[in-house]
Amino acid sequence: MKNRRIIVTHYGGPDALQLLEEECPEPKRGEVRVRVLAAGVSLPDVMAREGIHPETPSVPFTPGWDLIGTVDRVGQGVTEIVPGQIVAAMPISGAYAEFVCLPQRELIPVPSGLDAAEGVSLILNYITAHQMLHRSAKVRSGQRLLIHGASGGVGTALLQLGRLVGLEMYGTCSSRGAAAVSELGGIPIDYQQQDFVMEMQSLTNPGADVVFDGMGGAHIWRSRKALRRGGKVVALWTYWFATQRTIGVRSVRQPASLSRNCGLRLVHCRQLSSPRSQARRALQHSNSKAANTDLVPTRFDSAL
Repeated sequence: MKNRRIIVTHYGGPDALQLLEEECPEPKRGEVRVRVLAAGVSLPDVMAREGIHPETPSVPFTPGWDLIGTVDRVGQGVTEIVPGQIVAAMPISGAYAEFVCLPQRELIPVPSGLDAAEGVSLILNYITAHQMLHRSAKVRSGQRLLIHGASGGVGTALLQLGRLVGLEMYGTCSSRGAAAVSELGGIPIDYQQQDFVMEMQSLTNPGADVVFDGMGGAHIWRSRKALRRGGKVVALWTYWFATQRTIGVRSVRQPASLSRNCGLRLVHCRQLSSPRSQARRALQHSNSKAANTDLVPTRFDSAL
């Protein structure tokens, strides 16, 4: 049986992607072969293709941070996972394929009836949002949040999970995304027409308890001005890494000292996936919420 997968032949643009056909991989002991039903397409995938993501594999490699698939075959020693079962995984790379072999410990059962394309939207985006809310910010009901890019993948996940906690939420977005932000329980701030610092000071005096910033660079310092005294900015290290030259960060140690002195909390992408038990718990929690509430993942269809 043949397997097709996409490989990155060199770091660069879409022209770096090529389709490769080869023999189907066989699962080793403790592994499960999964037939991929849907793979996520996200900014970390693009950054990996361009060679600027901190966890970029050496070329050639198959991108694909997360997937939903059907168990096709199990290797020796695998228990509790059976052929035909629908599972989710976050392999970091390798999901752009028809078949992929993964360790059993990295697979999470998916609730029955969940659409594969919607289900894959739960993985990276909702793990990221869950970890930022509960592991980094440690939010409490009634707190005020400002979410940058609130109509995007992680932004909509933050809005949905934040509403379940009872947070007061504000989100920067374009005028086109304002309706989506409002529908998910946030108050939209049009970043193209409004100054989000002035708006937060006006709407929430004395400011937000937490700002989630996925923009990186000098934008983080603007976000600090939207905080109340004692508040914090939670920023993804992935985006800080990609923009560090614009703010003069010269080593991975400097942001840690900055976070102690100015209310800045940097979340490295590895913190979102390691230890694996943290990611598993976050995904299981999100899956449970999706199955038992009206939480519906936001789906952005992409063609490779």
